[in-house]
Order: sequence, then structure tokens, then C-alpha cells
Amino acid sequence: MLNILSTFEDSKNAMLKNQIEEILKRHGIKAQKAHIERLIKNIKPISEALTPVLLESIVLENLTIGESYFFRDIQTFEKLRKILKERPSWNILSIGCSRGEEVYSTAIVCNEAGVECSIKGIDVNFHRISQAKLGCYNFWSVRFLSKEQIEKYFNIVDGKYCVKEQYKTNIEFFQGNILDAGLSFFGKREKFDIIFIRRVLLYIDRIDIVIQKISTLLKDNGFLILGAGEYFPEVLEHFSPAFNDVGTFYRKISKKTEHPEIKTTKSKFFGKHRKLTEIERTKSEKTQEIEFAKLLKKAFEGMELEERIKLVEEYLSKKAYQKAYDIVKESCKKYQTNYLLWKYKTLIELELNDIENAKQSLQRALFLNSTDDEIWQLKHALDFRAKLKK
Repeated sequence: MLNILSTFEDSKNAMLKNQIEEILKRHGIKAQKAHIERLIKNIKPISEALTPVLLESIVLENLTIGESYFFRDIQTFEKLRKILKERPSWNILSIGCSRGEEVYSTAIVCNEAGVECSIKGIDVNFHRISQAKLGCYNFWSVRFLSKEQIEKYFNIVDGKYCVKEQYKTNIEFFQGNILDAGLSFFGKREKFDIIFIRRVLLYIDRIDIVIQKISTLLKDNGFLILGAGEYFPEVLEHFSPAFNDVGTFYRKISKKTEHPEIKTTKSKFFGKHRKLTEIERTKSEKTQEIEFAKLLKKAFEGMELEERIKLVEEYLSKKAYQKAYDIVKESCKKYQTNYLLWKYKTLIELELNDIENAKQSLQRALFLNSTDDEIWQLKHALDFRAKLKK
């Protein structure tokens, strides 16, 4: 009897897993195995009552990004103020707009810069779009704003921070997947001057397809804005850095007007010369790594501690240990007394089998916080690995 029940439960789990993975695949979204398993455990008791529409809503609510806040990556909005000076009106799109904090932050900047703007936000999650249209938030969304900013931008209604009407002009929100959205998706055939897609590509399977789609939606010389510290080689197939850094602003260059030297540089950067020998190709790849490291360092200089830790955690979830290490190593120099950074540095060095540096990082982490159980677990793992290496 127990075997029969066990088999039934396994079958039920497998069916839910297949349904969830089909939803994620349809929307082109990646999710960690642990997160999917946790969701299955939570919804299994009500699985028989779930309609396909309701299940999809639950999946998108729980397995897509929802956390944001006003003026996230403040340096990005400072750069936005600079480029807004180029013309008096802008058509802007926010992809993965979540509850609308990014859209309203952009509207505020445009208002203060004295330019006209039409802003559209799109997100796959219906509930977040509904919240974005309402424009009222908990304190968590405004936690980094000063008292003066809160009074200037919001009306406080029943404990909620509601965006003032003057910052909600010419703003629209749409529920949908950007891959399904043609030029006429937003009511008319149009292209955009600026497209935000921050903290979204990390969770997309086919980045190249999304970047290609964004390129078709942007006007020539339009701007693509990524999150601070994000880097995707696919972006440079269609865009060039707009500032002297990486991971924030990129400008679309028309193929007709692109200067020949730029084409040659991009071609070399990607190592696409078919006649390269293996030795030459290896040297080219090394050059790429060095150049990327230089650009990445510049990008990190302006990132806040919270953003650095979040980015490290995102890369760790993808097992992109070297990218995570580049961030955490640089961050430990700036924030020398943050034990969490040293803990992550120990973990990554352990994964990279850099035992000696891991030992030093562990000592610093223990000194800063000897009550963290995970640090002691890392010590046991490190001691075990060190024995094996002898």
C-alpha cells in the first residue's frame, strides 16, 4: 500500500514539474531546480484545483523577479539625466518592469530634466502589472529615498506611498512577453529611443534572441540600458558602449552608418576572424578577458554593497563562479569589514579549488562573524578539501 501511495505521489510531482517547466519554456524563463521543487511542495496540496491559467499565474508570481525599488542603481539615473539633454522628447520602454518602480523613477527624472516622455512598461506577471498601474507602494520600495524625496514624489495614503499624478502622465503598462510583442503590440507601430532591461537577461534562456528583438524595437542610435555590473557578449553584436564602462548604457549603431573601424574592432573583440590560427585565437580570447576585466572594474566602482551582493548571488545561482569571483574580489577591497563578502569569497575560492586563498578569506570571515553557522560549514569543507589535496 505504501509503495502504491509513493508511486502516486511521485507521479503527481512529475506531472506538476512538467507543467511548470512547460510554462517556463513558453515564456523563455530560467529557474533554479531548488526553487521549482519548493514551489511543487507548496502547491501540491491544491494541485487538483489549479486551472492552467491559475497555475501559470502562480508560476510567474513565484519564479520570476519581483523585487525592485525606486532609483535602483542610482548611477544609471544620473547617466540618464545626461543623455536626456540630447533632445526634448523621448519614447521609453521598460522590459520586466515588475511593479513599476523603474518606470516611475524614469518619469520623475524626465520631469525634473524638463523633457517630454512617453513610457511603457511590460512584464509577464499580471499581478505586478496591476500593482504598477495603481502606483502605490510599501516602504520597502522607497527605503533608499530621503524624507524630502518621499514628500516630493509621493502622497501617503493608508500607509502606502502613492506616486503623485504629475509623474504618471503618458505612462502605460502591458502584461505580456517581449518576445511576443511586435512593433504594433503597444497599440501602434512604433520604435523606442530608450529600452531598459535590467536584471532580466540573467533569467532568460536565449539571450541572443531577446537582444535581437530589442534591436528591432529600438530606433537607430537608441539606448539600451542594462543593470550595473551585468555583462553579456551578445549585446555587443548590436550595440556599442555609450559611456566608458560596461553593463549600463549601450547605443544602437545603424549598420549603414557604422564606421568601418568600429566594425573591425567588434569583429576582433569577438574573435570572429575565420582565418585565425588556434594560437592567435587563444591570444584573442585572453585579450578579451583583460579588456573585460578593466571595464568591469570601472562598472563596480559605482555599485552599492547591496547591489554587489545581489549580483554575486545571481552568478552563484548560475554557477558562473569566475564572474562572481571578479565581483566579490573587487568588493572585498572596498568593503573590507563585510563578513558576507568574505564568506562568498571563501565559497567561490573553494569551488575554484584555490585552497590557500580560501583559507585566508575564511579567517577574515570568521574574525568578522564567528556566529555564522555557514562559515563553520565552509571551514569543515575547506579542511576536508585540503586533506584530499595533500
